[in-house]
Amino acid sequence: MVSIGKPEKGQELVSHLELGDDRGSNYLFVDPENDLYDALDLNRGVQRTFFHPGTPFAMLDRFTQKDGTKDLGNVLSKWSKAIYIPPKQEQAFLQGGSFVFDGPKTLFSHNDPSTAAH
Repeated sequence: MVSIGKPEKGQELVSHLELGDDRGSNYLFVDPENDLYDALDLNRGVQRTFFHPGTPFAMLDRFTQKDGTKDLGNVLSKWSKAIYIPPKQEQAFLQGGSFVFDGPKTLFSHNDPSTAAH
């Protein structure tokens, strides 16, 4: 997994989530300058992410499906002591995605369209 942030914050997150060094540290890579996010041209900015039409629909789906907020509640309960401020202010509005690479070849690519739409 690649995430924005600084290495020391990544280590704090691994510790907070109790992943253990053999599980977390080996699989979490940080991108403090968001070089990878830039190269993948991921969605960014308040207008494109938070105010995107997909955001309220994603939230509506979450709140109207059976147990739709159960996972969210479980995750948020663990984040009370793990709030991290990104190194750069604009990184707060970067969306992620899922990608599978085989060397330089992209086998699968999905950009998260907006806030809450994973």
